[in-house]
Amino acid sequence: MNAPTIAPPQPIPYPHNPLIKKLYRTPILLYRLGLGSLIGNVILILSTFGRKTGQVHRTPVEYFQYQGQLYVMSGFAGRPDWYKNLQADPHASLSIKGQRICAKARPPRSEAEWEGVIAFLQSSPVAQFSEPELKQHLEQPDFRAAIKTWPVLTFDATDEPCPPALDADLTWAWPLILLSTAGLLLIKWLHLRKQ
Repeated sequence: MNAPTIAPPQPIPYPHNPLIKKLYRTPILLYRLGLGSLIGNVILILSTFGRKTGQVHRTPVEYFQYQGQLYVMSGFAGRPDWYKNLQADPHASLSIKGQRICAKARPPRSEAEWEGVIAFLQSSPVAQFSEPELKQHLEQPDFRAAIKTWPVLTFDATDEPCPPALDADLTWAWPLILLSTAGLLLIKWLHLRKQ
Protein backbone atom coordinates (compact mmCIF):
# COMPACT_ATOMS: atom_id res chain seq x y z
CA MET A 1 0.00 0.00 0.00
CA ASN A 2 1.45 3.38 -0.98
CA ALA A 3 1.93 6.15 1.54
CA PRO A 4 -0.29 9.18 0.98
CA THR A 5 1.17 12.41 -0.31
CA ILE A 6 2.88 14.13 2.58
CA ALA A 7 0.76 17.29 2.50
CA PRO A 8 -2.02 18.59 4.73
CA PRO A 9 -5.38 16.87 4.12
CA GLN A 10 -7.41 18.76 1.52
CA PRO A 11 -10.82 17.19 0.89
CA ILE A 12 -11.97 19.87 -1.54
CA PRO A 13 -10.21 22.18 -3.99
CA TYR A 14 -9.19 25.68 -2.97
CA PRO A 15 -12.26 27.93 -3.46
CA HIS A 16 -11.55 30.31 -6.35
CA ASN A 17 -15.24 30.84 -7.13
CA PRO A 18 -16.79 33.71 -5.07
CA LEU A 19 -20.02 31.73 -4.61
CA ILE A 20 -18.13 28.73 -3.19
CA LYS A 21 -16.16 31.07 -0.90
CA LYS A 22 -19.45 32.42 0.46
CA LEU A 23 -20.75 28.88 0.97
CA TYR A 24 -17.63 28.04 3.01
CA ARG A 25 -18.52 30.96 5.29
CA THR A 26 -21.92 29.49 6.29
CA PRO A 27 -20.68 28.56 9.80
CA ILE A 28 -20.25 32.29 10.48
CA LEU A 29 -23.98 32.79 9.92
CA LEU A 30 -24.75 29.85 12.22
CA TYR A 31 -22.63 31.40 14.97
CA ARG A 32 -24.29 34.81 14.43
CA LEU A 33 -27.73 33.18 14.71
CA GLY A 34 -26.72 31.67 18.04
CA LEU A 35 -26.34 28.15 16.63
CA GLY A 36 -22.59 27.86 17.14
CA SER A 37 -23.12 24.96 19.55
CA LEU A 38 -24.31 22.83 16.61
CA ILE A 39 -20.87 22.91 14.98
CA GLY A 40 -18.74 24.26 17.82
CA ASN A 41 -17.15 20.90 18.64
CA VAL A 42 -15.36 20.96 15.28
CA ILE A 43 -15.52 24.51 13.85
CA LEU A 44 -14.39 27.75 15.48
CA ILE A 45 -14.66 31.25 14.08
CA LEU A 46 -11.26 32.90 13.78
CA SER A 47 -11.11 36.71 13.80
CA THR A 48 -7.88 38.25 12.48
CA PHE A 49 -6.60 41.66 11.44
CA GLY A 50 -6.20 41.90 7.66
CA ARG A 51 -2.53 42.13 6.71
CA LYS A 52 -3.24 44.78 4.04
CA THR A 53 -6.27 46.67 5.39
CA GLY A 54 -6.03 46.22 9.14
CA GLN A 55 -9.77 45.45 9.09
CA VAL A 56 -11.20 42.52 11.04
CA HIS A 57 -11.66 39.36 8.97
CA ARG A 58 -13.51 36.26 10.11
CA THR A 59 -13.34 32.72 8.87
CA PRO A 60 -14.58 29.31 10.03
CA VAL A 61 -11.76 26.87 10.70
CA GLU A 62 -11.68 23.25 11.82
CA TYR A 63 -9.94 23.00 15.18
CA PHE A 64 -8.83 20.42 17.69
CA GLN A 65 -8.23 20.69 21.42
CA TYR A 66 -5.56 18.50 23.01
CA GLN A 67 -4.41 18.77 26.62
CA GLY A 68 -5.81 22.30 26.91
CA GLN A 69 -4.16 23.54 23.69
CA LEU A 70 -6.10 24.51 20.53
CA TYR A 71 -4.79 23.61 17.06
CA VAL A 72 -5.79 24.72 13.57
CA MET A 73 -4.36 23.62 10.24
CA SER A 74 -4.62 25.02 6.74
CA GLY A 75 -5.44 22.25 4.28
CA PHE A 76 -4.69 24.72 1.48
CA ALA A 77 -1.02 25.14 2.49
CA GLY A 78 -0.22 28.81 3.15
CA ARG A 79 -2.77 30.19 0.67
CA PRO A 80 -5.74 31.14 2.87
CA ASP A 81 -5.98 34.77 3.89
CA TRP A 82 -6.53 33.86 7.55
CA TYR A 83 -3.19 32.07 7.64
CA LYS A 84 -1.40 34.94 5.89
CA ASN A 85 -3.05 37.42 8.27
CA LEU A 86 -1.78 35.49 11.28
CA GLN A 87 1.71 35.40 9.79
CA ALA A 88 1.63 39.21 9.61
CA ASP A 89 -0.06 39.74 13.01
CA PRO A 90 -0.53 36.71 15.29
CA HIS A 91 -3.26 38.33 17.42
CA ALA A 92 -6.60 36.60 16.98
CA SER A 93 -9.94 36.10 18.64
CA LEU A 94 -11.44 32.63 18.71
CA SER A 95 -15.19 32.08 18.99
CA ILE A 96 -15.90 28.54 20.13
CA LYS A 97 -19.51 27.77 20.96
CA GLY A 98 -20.34 30.58 23.42
CA GLN A 99 -16.75 31.23 24.47
CA ARG A 100 -14.44 33.99 23.20
CA ILE A 101 -10.67 33.74 23.56
CA CYS A 102 -8.12 36.47 22.82
CA ALA A 103 -4.91 34.72 21.75
CA LYS A 104 -1.63 34.85 19.87
CA ALA A 105 -1.06 32.26 17.15
CA ARG A 106 2.23 30.41 16.80
CA PRO A 107 3.52 27.14 15.35
CA PRO A 108 3.77 24.19 17.75
CA ARG A 109 7.19 24.11 19.44
CA SER A 110 7.51 21.10 21.72
CA GLU A 111 7.19 17.41 20.95
CA ALA A 112 4.13 17.36 23.23
CA GLU A 113 2.50 20.02 21.03
CA TRP A 114 3.34 18.06 17.90
CA GLU A 115 1.67 15.06 19.53
CA GLY A 116 -1.40 17.27 19.70
CA VAL A 117 -1.14 17.75 15.92
CA ILE A 118 -0.91 13.96 15.45
CA ALA A 119 -4.00 13.55 17.67
CA PHE A 120 -5.71 16.22 15.51
CA LEU A 121 -4.97 14.24 12.35
CA GLN A 122 -6.17 11.00 13.96
CA SER A 123 -9.55 12.51 14.88
CA SER A 124 -10.17 15.09 12.15
CA PRO A 125 -13.28 14.38 10.04
CA VAL A 126 -11.64 16.35 7.21
CA ALA A 127 -8.48 14.24 7.35
CA GLN A 128 -10.43 10.99 7.57
CA PHE A 129 -12.56 11.97 4.58
CA SER A 130 -9.75 13.19 2.33
CA GLU A 131 -6.95 10.82 3.39
CA PRO A 132 -8.53 7.59 4.73
CA GLU A 133 -5.12 5.86 4.89
CA LEU A 134 -3.53 8.72 6.85
CA LYS A 135 -3.73 7.02 10.27
CA GLN A 136 -1.52 4.17 9.06
CA HIS A 137 1.37 6.54 8.37
CA LEU A 138 1.30 8.84 11.38
CA GLU A 139 3.99 6.87 13.23
CA GLN A 140 6.49 6.94 10.34
CA PRO A 141 9.45 9.25 11.10
CA ASP A 142 9.55 10.78 7.59
CA PHE A 143 5.82 11.49 7.78
CA ARG A 144 6.15 13.11 11.21
CA ALA A 145 9.06 15.24 9.94
CA ALA A 146 6.95 16.38 6.98
CA ILE A 147 4.04 17.32 9.28
CA LYS A 148 6.33 19.79 11.05
CA THR A 149 6.55 21.78 7.79
CA TRP A 150 2.76 22.08 7.46
CA PRO A 151 0.83 25.30 8.20
CA VAL A 152 -0.27 24.31 11.71
CA LEU A 153 -0.89 26.84 14.45
CA THR A 154 -1.66 26.73 18.13
CA PHE A 155 -2.68 29.59 20.40
CA ASP A 156 -1.62 31.14 23.68
CA ALA A 157 -4.12 33.30 25.60
CA THR A 158 -3.07 36.95 25.80
CA ASP A 159 -4.15 40.22 27.37
CA GLU A 160 -2.78 42.13 24.36
CA PRO A 161 -5.27 43.82 22.00
CA CYS A 162 -6.97 41.37 19.65
CA PRO A 163 -9.61 41.74 16.95
CA PRO A 164 -13.16 41.74 18.31
CA ALA A 165 -14.63 38.25 18.50
CA LEU A 166 -17.74 37.29 16.58
CA ASP A 167 -20.96 37.85 18.51
CA ALA A 168 -24.28 36.04 18.22
CA ASP A 169 -25.81 39.29 16.96
CA LEU A 170 -28.61 37.82 14.82
CA THR A 171 -30.56 35.93 17.48
CA TRP A 172 -33.26 38.60 17.13
CA ALA A 173 -33.99 37.15 13.67
CA TRP A 174 -35.39 33.88 15.03
CA PRO A 175 -38.94 35.16 15.62
CA LEU A 176 -38.98 36.49 12.04
CA ILE A 177 -37.63 33.22 10.66
CA LEU A 178 -40.18 31.17 12.60
CA LEU A 179 -43.09 33.44 11.66
CA SER A 180 -42.04 33.40 8.00
CA THR A 181 -41.75 29.61 8.02
CA ALA A 182 -45.14 29.26 9.68
CA GLY A 183 -46.66 31.66 7.14
CA LEU A 184 -45.19 29.73 4.21
CA LEU A 185 -46.42 26.43 5.63
CA LEU A 186 -49.90 27.93 6.12
CA ILE A 187 -49.97 29.22 2.52
CA LYS A 188 -48.82 25.81 1.24
CA TRP A 189 -51.46 24.05 3.33
CA LEU A 190 -54.21 26.42 2.10
CA HIS A 191 -53.05 25.92 -1.50
CA LEU A 192 -53.18 22.11 -1.11
CA ARG A 193 -56.68 22.29 0.42
CA LYS A 194 -57.99 24.19 -2.62
CA GLN A 195 -56.89 21.40 -4.97
